[in-house]
Amino acid sequence: MKKFIDILKYLAPYKGRIAINLVFNILNAAFSVVSFSAIVPFLKILFDSVEAEADPNAVVGSGILDQLNAAFEQYIREEGPMEALFIFCIVIVVLFFVRNIFRYLALHQMAFLRNVAVRDLRRDIYQKLLRLPMAYYTDERKGQIMARFTNDVAEVEWSVMGALEALFRQPVMIILYLITLLGISWELTLFVVIVLPITGLMIGRIGKSLKRTAKKGQEELGEVVTSLEETVGGIRIVKGFTAEDIFNRHFNKVNDQHFKLMVRLFRKQYLTSPLGEALSAITIALILWFGGNLVLEGHTLNGEFFILYIVIFSQMISPARALSESFVRVQRGVSASERIDEILTSDEQVLESQTAQSISTFKEQIEFRNVNFKYGDEPVLKNINLTVKRGESIALVGPSGGGKTTLVDLMPRFYDVAEGEILLDGKNIKDFKVFDLRSLFGIVSQQSILFNDSVKNNLLIGNQYATDKQVIDALHAANAHGFAVSLAEGLDTGVGEAGNKLSGGQKQRLSIARAILNDPPIMIMDEATSALDTESERLVQDALEKLTEGRTSFVIAHRLSTVQHADRIIVIDKGEIVEIGNHNELLEKNGLYKRLVDLQDLS
Repeated sequence: MKKFIDILKYLAPYKGRIAINLVFNILNAAFSVVSFSAIVPFLKILFDSVEAEADPNAVVGSGILDQLNAAFEQYIREEGPMEALFIFCIVIVVLFFVRNIFRYLALHQMAFLRNVAVRDLRRDIYQKLLRLPMAYYTDERKGQIMARFTNDVAEVEWSVMGALEALFRQPVMIILYLITLLGISWELTLFVVIVLPITGLMIGRIGKSLKRTAKKGQEELGEVVTSLEETVGGIRIVKGFTAEDIFNRHFNKVNDQHFKLMVRLFRKQYLTSPLGEALSAITIALILWFGGNLVLEGHTLNGEFFILYIVIFSQMISPARALSESFVRVQRGVSASERIDEILTSDEQVLESQTAQSISTFKEQIEFRNVNFKYGDEPVLKNINLTVKRGESIALVGPSGGGKTTLVDLMPRFYDVAEGEILLDGKNIKDFKVFDLRSLFGIVSQQSILFNDSVKNNLLIGNQYATDKQVIDALHAANAHGFAVSLAEGLDTGVGEAGNKLSGGQKQRLSIARAILNDPPIMIMDEATSALDTESERLVQDALEKLTEGRTSFVIAHRLSTVQHADRIIVIDKGEIVEIGNHNELLEKNGLYKRLVDLQDLS
């Protein structure tokens, strides 16, 4: 129930629309009661049960229905049954017309409420995903994230938000119908109130079982989406190794598991409707028996009002069943919301202090002081002590898995240190606003990340306020202007998903142009040329030299030929700094760097 309330909190900013919806629902219910109450005058006309003259000793009840009934009887006596029947038919049409106007107006507001909550939920999930640290994406499978953002949100929309109409409308209908039934016969209504909860308890048991099955089904669907995402993402390898059968078997396995769970889920869900109807039939039979006794024994209930009672009660069954079925549907939505909540409540880890300071420039140095870092329980960096002056060019080399990328990822706080601290101009980087801190860094990685948009818009990610001249200058500096302007639509040409319409070298040069447009004081280049052919590497290397000129730079490289001219080379092995110096100094030490150079035949 708490999860359901948490979802409904998304409607809190729209209290005014909720109030309007409730007013229209109350008016709809009120006109429904009046419309169905007209059956009593109709029966009086049809069966000619109105006395020719009013009994002066008759006591008229104080209820609204009694007063209306007495007034209509008087009209029949004065105007005759034919005239009364004509007026009755006109009144019925007007009542039902007005009733449905109010019903539409209530649904008109509900259309907004139902969708605005889902919109805001998607917004919060997306914003949370933007704030979550890199470690979250390392641990969590992309397919599960996509399944929660798409399928689980759709389930919440269908189940919870789809039930809002019932939750806002049906209780109002039930309460007004119940008040009317009390006005007709309190004894019979008391009997109904005792019998009805049995129906609710039985359907409630189905709802709890449905929630458990629904959660398992959504988890299995996440596995299906993950399998699809991995297959599409690695389709070249799948086809290259003729591994279609392996992936097909794996997909069929998870798909069949999801199929079996969903069959169980829908069978339980479909059980609620026939069970509800069967219980309703039993309830009506009991009411007919008890109410019939009241009429036959000459109690306060007469025949016309007993029929009215049955009609109104039959109308109350539909909203009551809709309310119970909406509860069952909500159980599915709640299980989906629990999976969504796993994202929304995930620890952001990289937190910003309430007293965080702004920063816009880098003046002196970056210092790693006794820095240690772990992925879970696995140590990655151990006792790192390093000071880098402004304008210095630093190369990070060493065997794969040594911790080079992790070290540079700590500076813009993609991860936070486990022990020690990183100082920027003498202040701990945790004391700065995260947005300001990251604005000081430009990143060019081995995998050129472009988005499915135009060339120009991909560059403007680096600086959304850049002028056309600045964009052109950045392309020239990155050796990318020639190919960019020759594309079919020039800078407005779409690059395709992940930039797949461009070559590796073209994508990398656009990434460099984006970094140049950002104009950061500190550059991080992680294997920026390792995946390129010789010609592309030469163009990209030239662009990188222009990019790092006058900036503090951290270059991660396995091709040592690209970093020989760095001011200092940091050799990292198994999470520790084992050597520091320039190219010639490290060769003289005859250590790990010398062995790497010999392996690449650079001496």
